[in-house]
Amino acid sequence: MTATRTAPEVGGGERTASWGIGAAAVCATAAFLVLLIPGLRHWFVLPVVLCGVLVAPDAVDWARGRLDTFDPRAVLGVVGVHFFFLAPLLHVALDYWPRYVPPSADWRDALGRMALLNVAGLLLYRTTVGPVAGRGPDAGTGRVAPPVDVARLRAIGTAVVVVSLLAFLWVVARFDGPTGYLSSLADDRDELTGLGSILLVAGLFPLIVFVLVLVRHRDHLRDHPRTTAALVAALGVAQLVVGGLNGSRAHTVWPVLLAIGMCHLLVARVRRRTLVAAFLAGLAFMYVYGFYKNVGSAALGLLTGATSTAELSAETGRDVPLLLLGDLGRADVQALTLQRQREGTAAVGNGITYVGDLAFLVPARVLPVRPPDKVEVGTDVLHGEGAYDSGLRTSQVFGLAGEAVLNFGAAGAVLSFAALGGFVRVAGRIHRRALDAGSLPWPGPLGPGLLAAVLPVSVLLVLGSDLGNLAWFLVNHVVVLAAIVFASRRRTG
Repeated sequence: MTATRTAPEVGGGERTASWGIGAAAVCATAAFLVLLIPGLRHWFVLPVVLCGVLVAPDAVDWARGRLDTFDPRAVLGVVGVHFFFLAPLLHVALDYWPRYVPPSADWRDALGRMALLNVAGLLLYRTTVGPVAGRGPDAGTGRVAPPVDVARLRAIGTAVVVVSLLAFLWVVARFDGPTGYLSSLADDRDELTGLGSILLVAGLFPLIVFVLVLVRHRDHLRDHPRTTAALVAALGVAQLVVGGLNGSRAHTVWPVLLAIGMCHLLVARVRRRTLVAAFLAGLAFMYVYGFYKNVGSAALGLLTGATSTAELSAETGRDVPLLLLGDLGRADVQALTLQRQREGTAAVGNGITYVGDLAFLVPARVLPVRPPDKVEVGTDVLHGEGAYDSGLRTSQVFGLAGEAVLNFGAAGAVLSFAALGGFVRVAGRIHRRALDAGSLPWPGPLGPGLLAAVLPVSVLLVLGSDLGNLAWFLVNHVVVLAAIVFASRRRTG
């Protein structure tokens, strides 16, 4: 980490260079793969390359230090290179497609048609997101949020921690102690049914404790980066024990990313190589956790040597391509969804899945009959009409453009990029203001730094997840934190 706080400046000439470097890298990579793999000698490569050219400049700006490490625009650029460019090519190169789903007659044609929509969408995104802002009127140096009353934040945060800890202890006691609790999380998750609200409260305290420690020892952490790293690691372990062992990697991954973002904005700037190392560690965690999700405590055999990753991979069907293309990509499912609609075998949902995705926010006693969500609509789209009623359930995540296709067809997919661009533009402006605020002397306006850390994670979720996944993240990890921050603002005037 380094104490550099200001947002990098992005000049016009440097921006042109980033476009050139990005285009050259994308074209060279595509040419190499096409020469190496005969299956890639198909028209679908052309729109995929155009997608890469359109998204790569922000990734290059990030790599060159022209955009801040956690700038939402940079996050979209770096992730977008894989999402829009590498993933479609790797699907064909590795001949990897969704399991247990009726396949496309020609995956390359399906990928190509979706890539054409992505080209149009990325052009709209470029128009909506606007030019790159460096130090200037859009850099966030103007308005400053009201400062946080640190004493009030500690008091409110401590109260939330106490309530959350009591809820967690109640859950552990309900399962006859730590052993029964951990056993149920690993191998009998049906026992958690009906405990959604109490589990939500019980899972709050690790992140809030992290925030309280960060606020209390901000100056010390700035001078001791290893202590900061240990604090983030401790949060990851706590999140894993409290909620992550129930089969959801998101319970651990997203809070850790939030914590790293808070450290970046409020303690010391996280270097790119540190973030890359954290990303690789996260990939390793996601890979191993995938086995645990499928086989429960049997995955612990990896630690004792009783089993191997090869054996677990053969048993569960989880491998590196599934991680890179299934967990971190949506090219195949989006292309297949578009094809189903083109073939006339699936009707558009006209927005119903967005309503259904948010229905979990309403208690069942208030809304006993739930509107169709993306699982119900998506199952019938991918497997055929009536598949959901027959008992099939899809676990596919469609992503922003994919869920837009489910609801509004090809036009919806393109228009969804306008929403993405608008969100990234606003998020980038807030991020730059928070970065500037974080450089102010202690105690400074903590609120922007604590809340702006949500934005890079939100960009990832908006792009690659469905509305329900985004809402789940906000409810589980953001709403209470935001309430604490806003309730702690120092009154002025």
